[in-house]
Amino acid sequence: MNDTLPPTPLPRDDAAALAATVPDPGFSRHLLAYVRRAAEIANFGAFYVADIARAEPVLSVHSGEMSDYWFNRNARTILSNEFAREDIVSRIRAAPRGGLSIERWHPPSDDPRAPIYARDGVIERVTVASRSGRAGFLSFYLRGAGAGWITGQEFVRLRAALPLAHELIGLRHRIVGSEAFHYTARSSASGLRERGAGQFADLSAREAEVCDHIVRGVGVSGTALAMGITDNTVRTLRRRAYRKLAVHSASQLVALAMQDAS
Repeated sequence: MNDTLPPTPLPRDDAAALAATVPDPGFSRHLLAYVRRAAEIANFGAFYVADIARAEPVLSVHSGEMSDYWFNRNARTILSNEFAREDIVSRIRAAPRGGLSIERWHPPSDDPRAPIYARDGVIERVTVASRSGRAGFLSFYLRGAGAGWITGQEFVRLRAALPLAHELIGLRHRIVGSEAFHYTARSSASGLRERGAGQFADLSAREAEVCDHIVRGVGVSGTALAMGITDNTVRTLRRRAYRKLAVHSASQLVALAMQDAS
């Protein structure tokens, strides 16, 4: 008797289907579609902060009606303003440990972001902040002026949908890294090593590969998965590379790579 059954698709609800797209290039588009089931949101993005002791956020992921050019230009403008950078970090610092902080916000007239919101037709923003150790995320969801203010009922639905969206953004960052860390082969650690540039010439191929992932913002577990090694091996290779390069952080590594590539 043959008990083999025909292939059966895995049962998958909306949340599980979204989680399955985390490593994919289309993740941000799927996430925005998921959030839009709760309320009409024009654009979303997320800032990652590697160390909340220093105000150095980077744009991790984004999607929406705004073009990539304008979204990234707006992010650079915001992050170039000390007040706006500190506001992002302070919201992350204020998030409860092991929990999330969800807020509605719109910029007052004297806020440096007010002209950007007015130009792009954004009426308000919902933010979700969390922290883990020294790092943290702030994801933000922008409401277009044409849709009017978010209603109480919509906000209730958003409060139910956004925790999952925020956690998946964090998971994607740990696996794939930040979309802000796009760099050419010329400025990658592996490329610099092959060219014999500065201290990068002293790196082993594996140490350089770990540095490539660090520059992209990929975490230890994501790097281990991509390279097929253990988390402890990643930490060992990173420690060796930092010692050879005389750096102590990812931001110092990025700065050194850009300097040696120029």
